[in-house]
Amino acid sequence: MTLRELLALVRNELDDAAGKKLWSDEELIEYAVDAENEASIRARLIIDSTTAAVTQIAVTAGNPVLTLDSRVVFIRRAKLALDDMPLGRAQMRDMDRSIVGWETETGTPELFITDYETGKIRLYRNPIVNDTLKMTVIRMPLVDMKAMDDTPEINARYHCNLRYWIMHRAYMKQDTETKDEKKAKENYDLFESIFGKRSSAVDEEWIAREQMGDDFNGVY
Repeated sequence: MTLRELLALVRNELDDAAGKKLWSDEELIEYAVDAENEASIRARLIIDSTTAAVTQIAVTAGNPVLTLDSRVVFIRRAKLALDDMPLGRAQMRDMDRSIVGWETETGTPELFITDYETGKIRLYRNPIVNDTLKMTVIRMPLVDMKAMDDTPEINARYHCNLRYWIMHRAYMKQDTETKDEKKAKENYDLFESIFGKRSSAVDEEWIAREQMGDDFNGVY
């Protein structure tokens, strides 16, 4: 479904009988982008192992701290290109309790540490050769929809359901002709019934640190 088709579906329900447009295309496009982002986060819809920009990070000898792409929500798997086994996952408390002086140890990395710095991971041990970290991640859409011929990146079978979030946002617009809290809530509930509840930011950060690994998708 193209953005044009999605907005036509929405306008069929939103616009009045006379065809008066109470919401601009720009507003509805903003809501559509927000809808895809919400769906992606709530339902963990986009799993990626091959888009190099978000799944691969250059590892430089002597530098154990790696910056994640901002579109990465969770890391499910991480593996060095020169190694046969995936890296294990750890938190700093584990390292501090079990390995004295772990921050200075060098060698082939065995673990990645998820809570060293926001938006980054740290390798243990400190790498001694250049390499590439390859990951499987759950991420946000790569680009926002802008042109009418753009399509949502999430699976096509969910495209039409994005309309519920768009209409939820539309009915929350602060205007006497547009605001309708009852309809806004109805559409919010429909969206939630399909894509799930939204975890709080606190829970999302906890899941990213503590639980998102291998094939486990975390609590919601």
